Amino acid sequence: MSWQNFLLSICSNPEYELTLLEKEVVLCILETKTQTKNDLFLVYNQIYSPINQEAFTQRLKNIYRKFKIIEKGHKLPQLHKYLISKYLDYQNQDIFFSKIGLSYVYPKFPRHKFSQAIDRVINSENQEEKQVDILQTFAPNLNDYYEHLIRCLQNEVKVRILLAWPYSQAAKLREAVLSKYANANLKNEVNIRNAVVANLETLEQIIRVVDQFKTLEIKLYDTLPSLAIYRAGSYVLAAPFLHGSLAINTFQLELNLNSSERLITNTLQQDFELMWQVARYFCPNPQSNWRNDLKILFTD
Repeated sequence: MSWQNFLLSICSNPEYELTLLEKEVVLCILETKTQTKNDLFLVYNQIYSPINQEAFTQRLKNIYRKFKIIEKGHKLPQLHKYLISKYLDYQNQDIFFSKIGLSYVYPKFPRHKFSQAIDRVINSENQEEKQVDILQTFAPNLNDYYEHLIRCLQNEVKVRILLAWPYSQAAKLREAVLSKYANANLKNEVNIRNAVVANLETLEQIIRVVDQFKTLEIKLYDTLPSLAIYRAGSYVLAAPFLHGSLAINTFQLELNLNSSERLITNTLQQDFELMWQVARYFCPNPQSNWRNDLKILFTD
């Protein structure tokens, strides 16, 4: 984060309750040295509308009060010291999250970001990047990526879809939890069995369209997942299965698999691979009576 972006962030923080005119003064403070009051006044008058010393002094007094600069002595060096300390905290925080692979936290699934990630994978010349994984009980947004998945298969991108076996105890439990705890708009809509079948029908349509679907693998699991995972190359979105909402409607952790510290990303990858191992292959081939096969997938 640059110094100027940091100052913009500070000025936008409701904790300080800065007015627009006070924000203008703060944005004139330099990182590299402690300015004198006169230095700051000259910078301000060069950038913004000229004001007199008395008005400028009053704005500074208000800023000191709002930043709780109360020690005796010259206040501007104290303010500068405070801002530098905050700036270092911001930088260390950015470095830490970047180091563990966490790029951003979204309030809900960012459809456009995952679309962009898939596009990058399709156009990538790095074969190791050409992979898309989805782990869900059912994927309410699978139709959003219908065209993307077709282009993935046409461009030899490996696609793995991991969904709940719709007749499993896990599917029944998830449906019961959502029916009990989710908001009123969702309670009457969730039918896990029908939702998974709808996903399989979407995949059946994709298979109909493409000439070759050898890079498409679909598995169904009969266990309890911990997180919903959407991966495109090194880009990952992960979200928990909360009681009160679908995974796509809760917070999403945006992660980079190429981070220097991979405790979180490796754990997520290992969880996906473990789920993949215990799941069973299932293909909604248009040439087969797959709905009957679906019912008996885990009955042996």
